[in-house]
Amino acid sequence: MENKSILVVGGTGYLGGKVINHLLKQNVKVSALVRATSNTKELESKGVTIVVGDISKSETLAPALKNIDAVISTAIGYSNRKKGDNLKSVDDAGNRNLVDAIKEAKIKRFVFTSVLNVHQAETVPHFWQKKLIEDYMEEKGIPFISLRPGAFLDQSPNQDFYAGGLKKGSLRVMGSTSIKWTNILSEDLAKYLAIAAMDERIPNGRIDIGMNEPMNPQMLASFASEYSGKQIKVSALPWSIIGSVFSFAGVFKSEMYDLKKMFDYMFTGKYVADTSLQQKYFGEVPTVKDSVYRYCEQIGLPKNNKT
Repeated sequence: MENKSILVVGGTGYLGGKVINHLLKQNVKVSALVRATSNTKELESKGVTIVVGDISKSETLAPALKNIDAVISTAIGYSNRKKGDNLKSVDDAGNRNLVDAIKEAKIKRFVFTSVLNVHQAETVPHFWQKKLIEDYMEEKGIPFISLRPGAFLDQSPNQDFYAGGLKKGSLRVMGSTSIKWTNILSEDLAKYLAIAAMDERIPNGRIDIGMNEPMNPQMLASFASEYSGKQIKVSALPWSIIGSVFSFAGVFKSEMYDLKKMFDYMFTGKYVADTSLQQKYFGEVPTVKDSVYRYCEQIGLPKNNKT
């Protein structure tokens, strides 16, 4: 694993930045594919090599892949984080461009960030798009590992679903407090993505990623209450109402339609990981309690000294 050269696509994002931090702890050379308009000061200060390019512009990819041993991609477009990003331009065309370039450059390993159970979620646009790219990678015959994480327990600071409510002691969620689904901390996923790129003993294929059991908001509130020593109440806004709002907004914004379909699927209770391969290749699967405790620390929830 010494002196590998690894390129991260999406390194200026929330998850990609964590992946880079894990890679920098190892004896590897780290590069980041970034757009010309991206702020790269933080990455450069860490010693990351900056390569200007854009997966939606295929002509920029071949130079970025020179002398690269492995590629990790955390890039997404469906959330419209930057102007011009969308499901078609990035998640579809962009990823296909990247796969084609990886094949042409004969890259030995591609680690792709997918989504849990995409093969069962044709109704969820951004889930199904991940499945289509997995199919495309197989069609092109490139060596890939697709990590399929459940829902992120944590989000970027300005998009966190739970932090505000937990800090106020009153957590309000959408749809249900009891339905369980698989969650994961982005920090854990980032670690696994880095390991998958470096460890040649991990075979090509698809690997579900999550905590040791599915979690619901009641469990989140219970462990957060235990962590803080203060009772956190949890309640749900009816999905019949919230879902209707999402449906209406989805007429004007595709990402809202996508979110509506995603929650519809998650509320079926089928969004659950089989973590057996995760344990085999990455070690002990994080427990719900430990993950919630680390999340509480991450968001700055005051800790009960008796915990």
